[in-house]
Amino acid sequence: KAYIEPEKISIAADPVVQYMSKPQMEKAIDRVRKQMQEAAKKLEFIEAAQYRDELLRLEDMMKERWG
Repeated sequence: KAYIEPEKISIAADPVVQYMSKPQMEKAIDRVRKQMQEAAKKLEFIEAAQYRDELLRLEDMMKERWG
């Protein structure tokens, strides 16, 4: 398996995410979900998978902070 370097910086890795309010986090999750769906529509499956991983990290962070 070849490693593909993500083209975009992960929002989940950004320290600012730690200070987001719940509505801001929900908005970030929605944005990443839309980016994932758009990438899948364009058949950019590696990019879509990267967004899926990002989405899962954000959702986990959301659960940890707000249950």
